[in-house]
Amino acid sequence: MKKIRYYIIVLPFLFGFLTSCNDTFEFHEKYINEGETIYATKVDSIKTFPGNQRIQLSGYLSTAFDVEIITVYWDNKAHNRVFPYSKSENDIDSLDLIIEDLEEKSYEFEIYTSDSDGNNSIKVTAFGTVYGENYRSNLEARLINSFSLDSNNNALVNFNIASELTRATEVKFTNFSGEEVVNTVLSDESETILEQVDITAPIMYRTFYVPIAATEDGNETTIDEFDSDWEIYTLPANIDAILESITIEPILAGVIINWENPNNSEMNFSFEKMVDGNPVTDTTSSSESTDSFILGAMEEGTQNIEITISDLLGNSKSAFFEVTPLPIIELDKSSWLIVDFSSEEANDFITSVIDGDTGTFWHTQWRDAQPGYPHHFTIDLGEEKDIAYFEIFRRPGDDRGATVHEFWVSNDNINFTKVATLNAKLENDNGYIATADAFTKGRYIKYIATQGPDFFTFLAEINIYGN
Repeated sequence: MKKIRYYIIVLPFLFGFLTSCNDTFEFHEKYINEGETIYATKVDSIKTFPGNQRIQLSGYLSTAFDVEIITVYWDNKAHNRVFPYSKSENDIDSLDLIIEDLEEKSYEFEIYTSDSDGNNSIKVTAFGTVYGENYRSNLEARLINSFSLDSNNNALVNFNIASELTRATEVKFTNFSGEEVVNTVLSDESETILEQVDITAPIMYRTFYVPIAATEDGNETTIDEFDSDWEIYTLPANIDAILESITIEPILAGVIINWENPNNSEMNFSFEKMVDGNPVTDTTSSSESTDSFILGAMEEGTQNIEITISDLLGNSKSAFFEVTPLPIIELDKSSWLIVDFSSEEANDFITSVIDGDTGTFWHTQWRDAQPGYPHHFTIDLGEEKDIAYFEIFRRPGDDRGATVHEFWVSNDNINFTKVATLNAKLENDNGYIATADAFTKGRYIKYIATQGPDFFTFLAEINIYGN
């Protein structure tokens, strides 16, 4: 009974299986009778590289012996481009398909290959963006950080850090020969020098960009660069205005440089002079509407000084100015008068300090009275003089005189200003020098001895140098 029940169950199953196999055979028989579909070799690994109203589709074909053409469709197959293909001797051929005259937008491309029998490949899809004037018109030239023009009309142009999309920047200018020159600054460079630039002619610059950054290994991902509009660089007007306002007044061994700064801009000033054949630079900063600077300790004779003005952004301009400092000479004593003094000893009169003879000397009183420090005398030069420095001599062979010497200047013999101090024991018969402040004028000169080893002092001679 168990065996009979088993075969009753299995036999219907076997009948169904045989019926199913028969249906499958009939389906495949129909497919084979209609003919097998043959596909051409498709393009592999398609990448898109955007450009200016064009795009490049790159990929490869492997062992595509029968492929004759490659067709690219876009805009839902409303447009297409056919590229002929010839198999090379290589197993794998690289493809670079460029489609021109495209509208600026994003695209979906369909790529097919076709062989000599008219068989097509399966569809390969690629996406890409085409750029054009809309993209280009929004580009701006790489920012100029500073523009430094020296006195030889060579300009150092410093650019801001380039972005990963920045490529070369061109700077176009005219030199003093009337030639138009174009300097190229690469994206990894920050400076260029414009030699002999004529700043009265326009200085123009533009920058080239790519819309997509290069790969990590430096390979470009676009086929075109896009240039910004040309921009004209103008040196900040306040620098020019200050340079043009400069006036120079000669003084002893130097000059006074005056300028106007109507915008009250914070400016840095550099003044280069020559000392012993070597350039020496003094600097100052100012935002005053009118200001000046004393450039002293200069060599005698006419020379050119270079003045450079720069703003806080580093823009600068330099110019040469020809100057002739007043020469330093020993002032003539023939009209000098002693108009005041603290004391004198008989036969060692105060007039000895201006008689031109270092063998005579002035001595403060010590016989009938013994006045202590300070000791002084005042000289009337007869007219206002520019004062550079003072030279004093001790009593010959005697070092017991004052050790601190002050020099004061006045124009009215009432209000005096100390302009020099010499802290020195006069240990030999040579002259000792006390340099006056950088800009000293006066008619009356007061010498004051303030300290010494004893209560008295003496002096053989005083010379004054100036003009």
